[in-house]
Amino acid sequence: MKFLRTPLFNLTGLFTKIKYMSRILLSLLIIFFFYSASAQFNKGNILLGGNLSYGSSKSTSPPNPDEQKSNSGNIDISLGKAIKENALFGVNISYGGFSNMLGASVSPSKATSYNYGLGVFYRVYKDLGKEFYLFGQAGAGFNGSSYSSTDSAGNKLSNGTAYGGSIYISPGIAYKISKKFFLELSIPQIFSVSYSNSNSKSGSVSTGSGDNFGVSANFISNPLNYLGVGFRLIL
Repeated sequence: MKFLRTPLFNLTGLFTKIKYMSRILLSLLIIFFFYSASAQFNKGNILLGGNLSYGSSKSTSPPNPDEQKSNSGNIDISLGKAIKENALFGVNISYGGFSNMLGASVSPSKATSYNYGLGVFYRVYKDLGKEFYLFGQAGAGFNGSSYSSTDSAGNKLSNGTAYGGSIYISPGIAYKISKKFFLELSIPQIFSVSYSNSNSKSGSVSTGSGDNFGVSANFISNPLNYLGVGFRLIL
């Protein structure tokens, strides 16, 4: 079980404090706009949406000189109905993957995982002017995943599956390109709470199962590493 440890109690300098407070303010703004959003769609409109996100990172852990590289991506398709002029309720499906490559000098290996989900969401918009809109989305859903790891020769080291559910908050910016088409830029799940049940194996031998509860707060890291590009089309 892993909990993301926030830097609130271990700040090392003013710059770190500023970054942390900026992420908190971002979350507070999202909550504010949930209650003060202005008209974006007409009540009864049906909207088709999609989102594609990608993230990557590199790191080193001395004395190992090799970089540890990770990549992740996710695609999300949604269908919703405007329940009033500033609010959208709908359903979505998602599919994504993650890979992590360890350096070759110590213990070369590669881990990959895939995830899928089905959920519901509620989204509101705030008019910023000049065809720009700020939106906040809250959602919940069921999700499942599978993972495996291999050594440098391609031999399987471990594998497993998991399933569970989550709730989340995600912000973004939308730009109105035409009367019925909006381009969106989002930061996927700046805050989420999740539960999952997992089973794992080492080779063909079961290594256990367990229940996992997690809290993630991505607004305390660099959100530019996890931007998503999407669209919203009024049908």
